[in-house]
Amino acid sequence: MGTYTREIQIAGYNRWYCGYISVDGVSTVNDTTSRITVTAALEDKYAAQYGTHYDVIVNGTTYRSRDVLLNNYGNWATRDSVTFTVDVGRGASGWNCAVQIHVYGKTYNNYYGSAGGDAWATEYAWIPQRGYSQPHPPRNPKLARVSDTSHKITWDVDYTGMDGAYPWAGVYVDRCTDDGSWVNIADVSWDVTNYTDNSTTAGHKYEYRLCAHGPGGNSTHVSCGTSYTTPSAPSRVEAVKAGAAEVTLRVHGAWIYAAAWDIQRSTDDGNTWLSITASTEGEDPAWLDLHDKAAPAGTVVYRVRVKRGNLASAWVKSNSVTTITPPLAPKVTADPVVPTGAAVTVSWVPNHQDGSAQSAAQLELVGGEATTKSFTTAKSASVTLAKGSWKVRVRTKGLHADWGAWSGYVAITVADYPQCWVASPATDGMLVDAVPLTVQVAATDETGIAQATLALAEVGGAAIATADVTNLKPVSFGSYATIRNGIDYLLTLTVKGGSGLSKTVTRRFKTHWAEPAIPEVSLSYDDTLACHVKVRNGLSSYEIEQTTLVGPMTVDEVSNELSMLGTITVDGNALVLGSASRCSAFTVERVAYGGDAVIASGVLDSQETIDRVPPLNTDYEYKVTGYADNGTSSQITADANVFAHGMALNFGQDASTVLVLDYNGDYSTNSQRSVETYHFADGGENGDLPMSYMLDELDKKTSLSWEMKRDGHDKYMRIMDEQWKGWWRGHAGERAYGPMDFDMSVKAAGIWKGSANVTHNVFEEPING
Repeated sequence: MGTYTREIQIAGYNRWYCGYISVDGVSTVNDTTSRITVTAALEDKYAAQYGTHYDVIVNGTTYRSRDVLLNNYGNWATRDSVTFTVDVGRGASGWNCAVQIHVYGKTYNNYYGSAGGDAWATEYAWIPQRGYSQPHPPRNPKLARVSDTSHKITWDVDYTGMDGAYPWAGVYVDRCTDDGSWVNIADVSWDVTNYTDNSTTAGHKYEYRLCAHGPGGNSTHVSCGTSYTTPSAPSRVEAVKAGAAEVTLRVHGAWIYAAAWDIQRSTDDGNTWLSITASTEGEDPAWLDLHDKAAPAGTVVYRVRVKRGNLASAWVKSNSVTTITPPLAPKVTADPVVPTGAAVTVSWVPNHQDGSAQSAAQLELVGGEATTKSFTTAKSASVTLAKGSWKVRVRTKGLHADWGAWSGYVAITVADYPQCWVASPATDGMLVDAVPLTVQVAATDETGIAQATLALAEVGGAAIATADVTNLKPVSFGSYATIRNGIDYLLTLTVKGGSGLSKTVTRRFKTHWAEPAIPEVSLSYDDTLACHVKVRNGLSSYEIEQTTLVGPMTVDEVSNELSMLGTITVDGNALVLGSASRCSAFTVERVAYGGDAVIASGVLDSQETIDRVPPLNTDYEYKVTGYADNGTSSQITADANVFAHGMALNFGQDASTVLVLDYNGDYSTNSQRSVETYHFADGGENGDLPMSYMLDELDKKTSLSWEMKRDGHDKYMRIMDEQWKGWWRGHAGERAYGPMDFDMSVKAAGIWKGSANVTHNVFEEPING
């Protein structure tokens, strides 16, 4: 039909013109473009020799612009008609496209322009929604089994918006159960990328697929994969004896998706189970046969479960099957060596693979004679044999009519005990007045002496020395340091003959000899916090001072007994006291927490030794041992405690360079053990915590600080320049030896602050003087 603008009058005369616009049609170019056919024209009446103009505008854009000379001397007629096409875009929805004509007067070719203003007319072309292609399917679909009742599907999107060619409206989720038909189980929104199926159950196979849908239709389907839930257990397992060593397991109601079978066999009615492999052959559609072709003799029972990946059904136990076979060889044990006249015990353990009890047994003895003894249910026998070499074997019988296999021979030796004795000391209770102690032993055995061992111990105590006396030669024991005076000792001789029999004899003796005079010890301390230990011989001869006997005597503070040294002889009716030996040299040891240390040895009478690094402010002892020329010794201890206000640092090989830190001293010690720490796969049983194991490594450091005045400052400066390793002694007996690093700073006028760090090394004693 078309549309006209209003009529415009020219110069007040009966002259008129108007515009015409028409949408002739809308056609489709492609999915995104439509084509509009437009016709436009002017019409006039009695309007000759007047100029005018019109524009054709589509969707706001001018596509035609025309100048027209009117040339009509009669009634309405059409002027300058044009028809053309315009392509416009198709969008996400249909829309009306405005098609307009605009007319107005204009001087044209020197012809007077028309009057009356301008006018518009509008037509609308309906542009349909754009076309869409088949949607792309979801990308990268993944299937994850969460549990038997839950499976999660995820995917990536591959769509455009509605202004593109491949929009999605949603995604269809389809499921196939046990190879059946596909069933749609969900339609999720286009912007969702996962779906969880919480409707699955155990004992099934599930497959999933996805399909996107939208205005362009449905995409192709994509597979998400296949999942299996916990397999269903068989309904029944039937065990059937198929041969001498073969059992067929007929599995009823076998799960059709089984990937493997776990099979276990028990020969003790299900108390213990052993995993086995079995072949599958000759299956019937109604069941599955598993063949154990190495079934043991006896009563066996099986259990079976189905596997798929790491999923397994419950175990299903079969009936028991019993096979009857002759026994295997029993396990035989016997006393390997038996003394002459004693009975030998032979025992055996039946090996009946069919599980039947022993009904009979035969024992064969071969030696000076061959003997066969028969038994029923007994599993041991006691037999007395003549002296010599024997061998024994056993066989048994069960339910089967035949005897089982003989066992291997077990050797037995019947022999006399060896004869042995301690020849010297010759009698029990002998007094031994000198060491080392020489012991002579003797032994005989018709099978030879395989080994002889002699041990020395305090009566009621552990052995303090042992010796191999297989060659029966004399052997020496001990010194005055290992064998003590006035003690009951026990010698134990053990002789093993070639037969394997052993004999043990003992000999007791007591020690008694004259000890030297007990040393005297005096202690003194100096400003370097060292201890001076002076030793000298004690009283060695007996004298009478007025009414008092003076001499080498000591009182045992525990037993309150008086010990008199030296010699005591009888002269007629009188006891004569002789002098004790004098010590020719002394050894000085420090006994303290952290270990004993020898301070000096070979010290002479009235000599002094200096302990440069004793512990501070703690009780400890010096043990002094004196040695006489005849090899005997005596001993005394002296209590010690080095009192100090502060700490001390010692340097040099003999620790004689000393810095006493007694002014505002402080220190701290830290230690750290090296450990290896591991996390174990325990299923969270221990709260996911690790376990640590200590290595044989210890790192220990001490940091100390103190204040000092000018004299201490000068001495410390020399130490910082010259020393790198030394000893540190703390307030409460602590000691350390190792490398040090030093520091010093000014605290106040005339006051300096020093500090040092000591890395603890294995402790070494200095060269004491």
